[in-house]
Amino acid sequence: MNRAVLALLPLLLWACGPAGLPAPSIVSVLPEQLPRGSPSALSVKVSAVLPLSVDYQEQAVDPAQLQMTVQLAGQPVDVAFADHDGTLILPVPEGLELGTYDIRVTLADGREAVREGGFSIVPEHTLRGPGGDGGTPGDGGTGEDGTEGGDRGNIFGFWIDPIRDQVRNVPFRITIRALGRGARSFKSPLSLRSSRGKVSTVTQGSFSEGVQVEEISLSLHGHNVYLMVEDAHGHKGLSNPFDVEKR
Repeated sequence: MNRAVLALLPLLLWACGPAGLPAPSIVSVLPEQLPRGSPSALSVKVSAVLPLSVDYQEQAVDPAQLQMTVQLAGQPVDVAFADHDGTLILPVPEGLELGTYDIRVTLADGREAVREGGFSIVPEHTLRGPGGDGGTPGDGGTGEDGTEGGDRGNIFGFWIDPIRDQVRNVPFRITIRALGRGARSFKSPLSLRSSRGKVSTVTQGSFSEGVQVEEISLSLHGHNVYLMVEDAHGHKGLSNPFDVEKR
């Protein structure tokens, strides 16, 4: 089942079929501004009532009814993570030029939500505050996010070095890099999630000169697995998708 489906399952109790169902809506998009030329992720919160026809004889729902697709800047993207409140974590397509781009979410029955101008690609030096949505430069010292001067806008996200296919429960190393003007002085802890299974930390890392290396393992096998790191201010970083083998 699509990860985006799982996020919206609590809403299924309201649905009995596609006729007359309300259009989905995009409630929020964070951040609204992203730096050009850097790997980025968007958090898109969606409200939707999904079409649902139950086969009572089989006591099952056809998963095809529950699929959804997402496009950013006209390009289809994976739903790397889907939270139960309807928030979808999406990798932003690489190579987008400066400008404003739409977000489109389409349900299996064709209903869709579009946020025109949902996010913008801007020069890095114009980003404002946490995730590009406001903020004030600090007045010296070390800020809450571990950057000199206390300007959270000095960090806009994280990069996870490419990850090759892995094996379930076999430890492997990941390298995380802070992004932004304050990257080299960043020292705050991060949370780490996997889109499939539990992450076990074998060797805990810490940031030095903007880079953190740690050793982890994953509890479940699967295809198209993502890792995500996040700091206390909501700055995120997604890995590339990779497979985790069972053996």
